Amino acid sequence: MKHYCFGLVICRNEDGKWLAVKENDDKGWWLPGGTMEKNETFEETAIRETKEEAGVDIEVKGVLKVEHTPCGSHYRMRVFFYAEPKDDSPPPKTEPDEESEEARWVTLDELLELKETPPYWRGGELYKYAKYIEDGGEIYPIDLFGLEGE
Repeated sequence: MKHYCFGLVICRNEDGKWLAVKENDDKGWWLPGGTMEKNETFEETAIRETKEEAGVDIEVKGVLKVEHTPCGSHYRMRVFFYAEPKDDSPPPKTEPDEESEEARWVTLDELLELKETPPYWRGGELYKYAKYIEDGGEIYPIDLFGLEGE
C-alpha cells in the first residue's frame, strides 16, 4: 500500500502573527509544509519545508494533530506541528521561486481577508489551528514523535 506523509507547520512569531505562504500557480494562501523525503522524520520535513517555502528558520515546539486517512489503494498521513521562528531567522521571503510566491506574517483578521481576495485560501487549516491556539487549545509535547526504540 502506497503512503503519502506530510509535515505541516502552524508558526507564530513573538508579535502573535501567523506565517502564511502564497503558493505557486494561483493555488492560494496556506501554511508551510510538504511531503516527507526518504529517511526524513516528520519534524525534519516540517523544518525543511518551512525554510524552502517561507524562508524562515523555525523551532518546532509541539504537535497539534496527527491525521491518518485511508484512500483506497493508498493512505495519507499529515502531522500538524506548532512552531516559532528562531531568534536569528530571516524575515519571510518576498521573491517568488520554485517553492512559493511569497510568505508573510499575518493576524487572524488579515488571514480572513486573504480568504476573500484572489487567489484566496488553498485550505482552511492555518486559520483553524491558529484560532485553536489563540483560544487556548492544547499543544502536545514534541516527544510524542520518536524513533522506534528510543
